[in-house]
Amino acid sequence: MKLKLLHAADIHLDSPFSGLDSRSAEARRGELRSAFTAMMTYAAKADTDLVLLSGDLFDGDLVTRETVALLARECENYGRPVFIAPGNHDPASPNSVWRRVTFPDNVHIFTSASLDAVDLCDADGQDTGVTVYGWAFTGPDLDEVPLDGTAVDDPARINLLVCHADMTDPHSSDCPLTAAHLDAFGADYAALGHIHNPPAPGPACRYAYPGCLEPRGFDERGPKGAILAEIEKMDGPSTVSLRRIRFSKRRYERADCDVTGSETSADVRESIRQTILSFARESGWGADTCAALRLTGSISPGLVLDTETLAANPPCVGSLRLEDRTVPDADPAALAADPGIRGAVYRELKPALESADPREREVAIRALRYALRAITGERV
Repeated sequence: MKLKLLHAADIHLDSPFSGLDSRSAEARRGELRSAFTAMMTYAAKADTDLVLLSGDLFDGDLVTRETVALLARECENYGRPVFIAPGNHDPASPNSVWRRVTFPDNVHIFTSASLDAVDLCDADGQDTGVTVYGWAFTGPDLDEVPLDGTAVDDPARINLLVCHADMTDPHSSDCPLTAAHLDAFGADYAALGHIHNPPAPGPACRYAYPGCLEPRGFDERGPKGAILAEIEKMDGPSTVSLRRIRFSKRRYERADCDVTGSETSADVRESIRQTILSFARESGWGADTCAALRLTGSISPGLVLDTETLAANPPCVGSLRLEDRTVPDADPAALAADPGIRGAVYRELKPALESADPREREVAIRALRYALRAITGERV
């Protein structure tokens, strides 16, 4: 018996993208919907037997009709079974989309916080030997693990589990699932959701997080997508093969750029260019990349960096954000001991220069540079 499935989670359709302006946010929401469409199209073309969606399809309760229609249409076009286990962002609460909207017949939505099971049948109503287990968040929290103390009904079948759960924290309020729970339950494959940046699954893992489908910020770095799982089971234990497939339209990347020794803004710009080109060669940064570089190192005390101007028209990448973490090329100990105005200015700014807030540090560094430049009689 062989089975091929696509497993995705944490899609967060209708995300607000609140850090962007309204036009850019709407464009990113469109790219997120487009990534979902691409995934469902791939699932059909790859001849998968079913799709498992492990929660947080929607970012919250406020879901547009357009997005609900998109989900229903893509699932109907796929035509084969789709199983959805609502998560903490889109729980199956009494007034949720999951209870108010009628989805196509091939879509099964788990709506109970207790473990439920569905035996899969083919188009002719014949049993396929596959059982899909799952549960739903019915509110923002799920303190218990519905799997606790349970095991699959028939180990001879291909048994799948689809759920939203947190395996990173045993005290989590987002269903604190453990490897011991999964081992005792005995599913051939557990399709999990909740962790957006999981480690890559091994070639024969029996449970995995696919990560989010499309990144929404610099805390979700790298290409994102779904998992293609192939399961084979004859007489005895199954074999499971997992492969990650990219569907994201964008990738967010963060790195450091050492600009030590720079005397002019042109020097800094060249260091930025070389850093981006290096990541383009080695890590595949390109037009799909939203890059953030942290400028580090010591530079001329009189050099004031205009990060917005330096970030304009970057090579290779789609967009660039800069954070100035450089320090003036001056001895802090000497400045602190200076009895004159230079020392007074440094001592006044020292708490902000050492602040944990990057914006406060950047402002303080810029203020110190302006002050040192003015003290030496240079034009500010």
